[in-house]
Amino acid sequence: MRTKTTLSITSARKNIFNIAEEVQKDGTYYTLTERGCPKMVVLSAEKFESLLENKNNSKGFCLSDRGERKYASQVFAKTLIIRDESRVVYLSGDKQESKEQEENLIKAQLYVELVEKHKYPLNLIEFGRYVKVGPKEGKHYIEADVIVNSEKGNVKMIFEVGTFSDFEDKTDKVVCDLFELADSLSWIKKPEYIVYFSRTCRKSEVKEKIITIDYARFNTFSAWKKAGRPAENKIPKFEN
Repeated sequence: MRTKTTLSITSARKNIFNIAEEVQKDGTYYTLTERGCPKMVVLSAEKFESLLENKNNSKGFCLSDRGERKYASQVFAKTLIIRDESRVVYLSGDKQESKEQEENLIKAQLYVELVEKHKYPLNLIEFGRYVKVGPKEGKHYIEADVIVNSEKGNVKMIFEVGTFSDFEDKTDKVVCDLFELADSLSWIKKPEYIVYFSRTCRKSEVKEKIITIDYARFNTFSAWKKAGRPAENKIPKFEN
């Protein structure tokens, strides 16, 4: 079985020694991304040499040597979109790894839903942007799971995803993060919505949990909380 794992470059930097060990296993490699775009692949030296020797072999291996855009069209787009759990193999691991796998699956499903159901153009959707937030003396970074931009380049919606079972327990923390992200991403125009999203599929039954907050009405977590936590349970559709 071939095992591909997608990680941000920031995450990979913290776990480079573990990654180096993992790619020694047969069929295992890592795709490293920056802001959702594939930047490089980590695989064993033995595998790399094999690919060089068999660049056009009949087994279907593909070695991209024409830059990141060529690699993305050959590999990344084909592995990102996952429509249901029936196509996913869950690997053994500790609880944290399982939750990370579940969140990555939810991100992929959210991507499909934004494009196919809500009709957002592909070029307006961005993954995994690290945003500097907080006061000057306490700046830190939060990863925005998914950002939807407007056609004029302003941030329209910011998404954070969470596991279905932990959704309610983590609502306050995640929504606080969303308000911080929205504040930092308010440039020429403020984001319109911040969205906390989760999804699960069991026995062909899809269930979703969605908290969509109108950021034009509430600019802070405290203001939203004081107003009684008003929210919609749907994702706004694309409007020209």
